Amino acid sequence: MKVRQPGKGGLGMGDVKQGPHYYGELEEPFISPFMTGEIRIKHTFYIRYVKRAIDIIVSSAAILLTLPVNILIAAATLMDVGKPVFFIHERPGVGERPFKMIKFRNMTNETDENGELLPASERITKLGKFLRKTSLDELLQFWLIFIGKMSIIGPRPLLMKYLPRYSKRQHLRHAVRPGLECPLPDYSKTDLTWEERLENDVWYVEHISFKTDCIMICRLFKLVFNRKRAGIRSEKIDGEFIGEAD
Repeated sequence: MKVRQPGKGGLGMGDVKQGPHYYGELEEPFISPFMTGEIRIKHTFYIRYVKRAIDIIVSSAAILLTLPVNILIAAATLMDVGKPVFFIHERPGVGERPFKMIKFRNMTNETDENGELLPASERITKLGKFLRKTSLDELLQFWLIFIGKMSIIGPRPLLMKYLPRYSKRQHLRHAVRPGLECPLPDYSKTDLTWEERLENDVWYVEHISFKTDCIMICRLFKLVFNRKRAGIRSEKIDGEFIGEAD
């Protein structure tokens, strides 16, 4: 078993062909049904205490500040698409354990003559497009950050169906809590591939630190306030992720 030791500037990650992956300070081995060996959930002093404390403080403030906005969005959504107001979807969290992700609904349930749902592009409403463009549909995720299911910065929680499609290295994106976003260095790039996005996620896991999170938060603000990019989400990059698990 070949293991790359932690290097200067960030925590290294094991290049392991069989068995568990080792890097940094690890505990809570998690057996993934989608790969050989274990995903070792990553815990350092920063991740366990400092990062979590920052998440609690920031999410608490965000929940209080955005409460009036959320009430208005909920009322507008109710008038726009009716009940239910919320869209709840299962996503993989830390250790690939599923959790319930909640957003405001932004699509109708319109069907074709065969009773099949119309394509998402035809069901999304004008309000839904606005919420996505401005990232206001993400506000409810601060509740998930507060209760510890997500973090401010971390790999975005993608679809459960992608899990068996990841390579062994790509599975390591689930060694930390998922986040609102994990911005790439060149946030203005629009022709991303899934490989670039997922490699960036794994890079973040390798180099997670207070400094890295500060840099990522600055990128996140640029991403949110750049309207041209605000509507581009990880799920939309380069179509559906097909992958080639090794």
